[in-house]
Amino acid sequence: MQMSDGNEATQAYEALLKQQYGFPDEWFYYERIDDRSGSGGVRAFDQPRLDRMPENLLKDRGLFKRLVLSVRDLSHAGSAIAFIEEEVDHDGRYPLAAVRKFLCYETTLIVSYCRPFSESRGDIPSLSYGALGIKLSPFTRALHDDLISKRNTIFAHSDASQVAYRAPVVMKGRDGAGEPFTTLFPPRFNEGIMLDYQRVQQAKILNKSLLGAVMARLQAMHVHFLDVLPSMDMDLHDPAPDGYDSA
Repeated sequence: MQMSDGNEATQAYEALLKQQYGFPDEWFYYERIDDRSGSGGVRAFDQPRLDRMPENLLKDRGLFKRLVLSVRDLSHAGSAIAFIEEEVDHDGRYPLAAVRKFLCYETTLIVSYCRPFSESRGDIPSLSYGALGIKLSPFTRALHDDLISKRNTIFAHSDASQVAYRAPVVMKGRDGAGEPFTTLFPPRFNEGIMLDYQRVQQAKILNKSLLGAVMARLQAMHVHFLDVLPSMDMDLHDPAPDGYDSA
């Protein structure tokens, strides 16, 4: 696999993406089709060779269920990223209400991406890149670990060491009768957008690459579960059934 087609315009575009988004060199790929053409782009990791997957992993019913649920989770993360891209200017200033709305997007991004890797009740195992046959580069592993850490300390739980705030203050006074009283002023939190522009773009590529790998694995595994999956006959010459969009 070549990382570039050698074209000066392509190399200049790659340099722009590296500077603007912080993408590492290994995320860029170019696959030659023939002597005069090829295709390339950006992805967080090479897609696994499904023909090399052990048969027992392709027949793992619990993993199959996890992958099905992961489609929902990663799709939610992708939508949250789209909302951030549409609405957030990372160099702008916003009122507190808007900042909190953006934090809702970030929470959905982080929690939804991390959910497949979390333990679940029942017979559904947590997902891992190893189970998908994917080997992460040091950069991509650090990105994944950072998202997991943020989920565990800030977005899904409140780790006191990670949440910046000013302690509540006790105000002392006396009432009209001269009797002493106290009142508590609530804490003030340092609320702001947690993920900078580059991190959002990196998370976008990672999430998109993972969703592609999940869908590819589901396609490879589904033939082992035909007895439990609903099915229907397909006639490519007929209109799509009700409820299905043929576009």
